[in-house]
Amino acid sequence: MIDKQSFLNELRELGISDPETLYSALENYQRILKEKNELINLISRQTSEEDFWYKHFLDSLLVLKCLDLSGKKVLDFGSGGGLPGIPIKLATPGCSMTLLDSVHKKAAAMTEMVSELGLKDCTVACARVEDYAIDVHFPIFDYILCRAVKMEPRFEEPLFSLLAAGGKLICYKAQSFEDIEGYRPQTLLIHDAEWGSRKIMSIRKKDLK
Repeated sequence: MIDKQSFLNELRELGISDPETLYSALENYQRILKEKNELINLISRQTSEEDFWYKHFLDSLLVLKCLDLSGKKVLDFGSGGGLPGIPIKLATPGCSMTLLDSVHKKAAAMTEMVSELGLKDCTVACARVEDYAIDVHFPIFDYILCRAVKMEPRFEEPLFSLLAAGGKLICYKAQSFEDIEGYRPQTLLIHDAEWGSRKIMSIRKKDLK
């Protein structure tokens, strides 16, 4: 078990107004994620209790320290087990969240998780980002989150197409960010902790081309 009070303090530092309620919601998400993970490889099955809470949940939420996502349309690109999209949606009910993954089993698992968690205005799309951009037809997202996906040139056009005017790609990076150096990224946050280091970096829509 983790130290609940320490984690609640971490949530308070992120500006979470009701950390107790979010903690309970994350407990529920963890339970469901563990159940699904026994059937489908969403995250490592060797993930420790502490890593669930800090390396996945708290790490996902770090973006809230530098961005207000309330009222924004957000796409979680390569969401996998719902990270970072589901923790962010739990913390920011007022955002519109879309979880995108090209693997059918993962998308199906996320659909069940969204239903079991009772998340409103949170949808799951199963497609490659290239195909999803064609289906959507026009730019709609204020932010696209990219946490566990290495940026590749083939993603430039679809991500550009999906971002609204003034929209930004938000990248979670550890040590290396060579894959996004050419897009003139701006560092929004540097977070160093016992569980690891993280940089949150943004790329403007116009710099994707």
